[in-house]
Amino acid sequence: MNKDMHKKLVEETKKYKTESIPLPRRYSNSQLTEYYSKIIGHLMARLEEENDILRDKRKAEISSLQNQINPHFLYNTLETIRSEALMHGDMDAAMMSESLADYFRYNISKKSDLVTIREELENIESYIRIQKFRFKQRIAYETVYHTEKHLIENAQMPKLILQPLVENSIYHGIEKNINGGKVTVHLFATEKRIIITVWDNGPGMPEEILRKVQEGLRTNKEILESEDRRGGIALSNINQRIQMIYGEEYGLTFSSVKGIGTEAEIVLPRVVKEKAEYDKK
Repeated sequence: MNKDMHKKLVEETKKYKTESIPLPRRYSNSQLTEYYSKIIGHLMARLEEENDILRDKRKAEISSLQNQINPHFLYNTLETIRSEALMHGDMDAAMMSESLADYFRYNISKKSDLVTIREELENIESYIRIQKFRFKQRIAYETVYHTEKHLIENAQMPKLILQPLVENSIYHGIEKNINGGKVTVHLFATEKRIIITVWDNGPGMPEEILRKVQEGLRTNKEILESEDRRGGIALSNINQRIQMIYGEEYGLTFSSVKGIGTEAEIVLPRVVKEKAEYDKK
C-alpha cells in the first residue's frame, strides 16, 4: 500500500477515533491493520449496543400496544361470557366472570402506584371470590377493623401490596391443607401509622423457612427456593417498594408458629389521600 493510500485511510478513520484506541504517530502496515481491527471491533460493539437499544425500544412499543389492546379484549370477552351465563341461568359463572374482570381491571389499570386502602381491599374481595370458586368452602376470609373504618379506608398505600400476601397465605397456609383454612386481614390505625396484618391458620412455617423469609426481607433479596419460590420474590418486592416510597422504618415482617399459623405485618405511614405530604415519624 502506497503512502497516499495510507494517508487517505488514516484520515477516513480519524472520525471514528476514540481515546481508548489511539492512532499511532508512526505506523507500519501491521500496526495500521491492528488499528483498523480495533476500530472495526469498536464500531461493531457500538452497532450491537444501538441494535439492543432499538430492539428494547421496539419491544416496549409492542408491549405498549398490547397493553392498550389486551385489556379491552379481555373485558369484552369476560362481559360476553357473563352475559351468556346470565342468559342460561348460570349465576356462578356470571359472578366469576364479573370478579375476574374487576380483578384484572384493577391490576392492569394505569392508576398511580398509590391507592386507598379501600381500593386495595376491594381488589382482594374480587380475588377471594375467584379463589372460592376453586376451593369452594375450604377458604374463609374476613376483614377486621380495630380502629374506626373511615380512619383507615381513606389512607394511602402502594398498589398491589395486600393481594400477594393473601395469595401467599392461600398457597402456603391453606391450599395444601385438606381441611382448608381462614385468612384474616386485620387493620389498625394510630395518629401517624397504619398497621395491616394478613393472618392464616395454616400449618405455620418451619423455623428454617421463617429465618430465610426474615433474612430475605432484611436484605431485599430473593427469599424462597425451589418449590417454595412461589410468592418469595413478591414478598421481597413488597418490602422493597414500601421502603423505597416511605423509608426503611416501614415495611413488611413475618412471624409464624408451627401448627398455629402465619402472620405478615405491614407498617405504613398514615397518609390520607387528600393530603399532599405525610409525616414519617
